[in-house]
Amino acid sequence: MTVIYVDVLFIVNFFITFFLLLVTAKLSKRSEKIWRLVAASFIGGTYSLIILIDDLSFALSFIGKLAAAFIMILVAFKFKGIKAYIKETAIFFFVNFLFVGIIVGLWLIFKPKGIVINNSTVYFNVSAKLLLITALVAYIISAIIIRIYNNKTAVKELYSVTVFKNGNEVRFFAFADSGNNLKEPFSNYPVIVADKKLFENCECQRLIPFSTIGGEGVLSAFRPDKVEISSSFGSVAVEEVYIAISDNVKKGEYQGILNPKILNV
Repeated sequence: MTVIYVDVLFIVNFFITFFLLLVTAKLSKRSEKIWRLVAASFIGGTYSLIILIDDLSFALSFIGKLAAAFIMILVAFKFKGIKAYIKETAIFFFVNFLFVGIIVGLWLIFKPKGIVINNSTVYFNVSAKLLLITALVAYIISAIIIRIYNNKTAVKELYSVTVFKNGNEVRFFAFADSGNNLKEPFSNYPVIVADKKLFENCECQRLIPFSTIGGEGVLSAFRPDKVEISSSFGSVAVEEVYIAISDNVKKGEYQGILNPKILNV
């Protein structure tokens, strides 16, 4: 019989939920405040106490986990419509199933001491140091894989870009180009290159140097209040970015060029 300590149960599941929400945020390309993820992780840690209930039916366990997941996603990510909400929840479940599947596989094969699975909840009676190192390594590997995936998928479609400046909005389509590595030299913020005709009345405060096969030069740029970038993968809001204007951008269906790294915030 394994002794379950309530404080360890809560802290471990809080930490794991936080990790799973971070992966969900990366996959859904959402950038949310840490306090939201912490609050949702607190719910996850509290829900893990269900492991202490004996003989809970599978139906009740499943309904409870489903309800807890919907609540956690609602707390972790700002609501941006039912479609985005369902997508985020589905990604969260996918990440959970992957994680629990690995744990269950190890449990069935090795029957390790210190791991208890009950009511679809996992309890780890291992040292905090080992758990922290393992989770950190897993997160780093996941982040690298997700970044590579995002960079590859980013260049396959057009993005809807909305620029907010002084109460005005300008919307256009942009192409993600891995060759666009422009950054504002003082802040090191990434740069979106847009057709000059879109921002004829905007005052530019910065000059962005650039270098291409055809030569070198500078582009006038300004810092917007906020930029929202949307695609079939979801949407992301960016504030630490500059808009550079150019006469040589418009090519058919797009009027801007993105740096794919902007999408990995």
